[in-house]
Amino acid sequence: GLLHNAREMCEVEISMRAYVKMCLHTARYPHMAVNGVLLGYGGSQMGCLYLTDCVPLSHGLLPLSLPLEVALTQIDLWSTEEQESRMLVGYYQANANLDDKSPSTAALRIAGRVSEYFEDAVLIMVRK
Repeated sequence: GLLHNAREMCEVEISMRAYVKMCLHTARYPHMAVNGVLLGYGGSQMGCLYLTDCVPLSHGLLPLSLPLEVALTQIDLWSTEEQESRMLVGYYQANANLDDKSPSTAALRIAGRVSEYFEDAVLIMVRK
């Protein structure tokens, strides 16, 4: 789902590269929770958010606050230096339990933190 206020929602288009990397990250650690951030461009002003890539962050335990802050800052700086059309725009997570498809409190908190970088940020829960 999209994280935003009562503003207009936009469509989300996931590139093959971003989709495959999320799936491979999840498949590599089938017994663990995995997470990462999404890079892309667009948003509600363009009518569509384009997810062009992802950066896997961790598997097993979800990241702690300080390492997460450092990772988000570094990824944000790296992505904007590399390409103007590639910004930090979202967060993905797959839970360890196959039956658990709902975002955890940590996922919502991290996605909220990402939305401070990009107001149309998305949270994607990956099914195992």
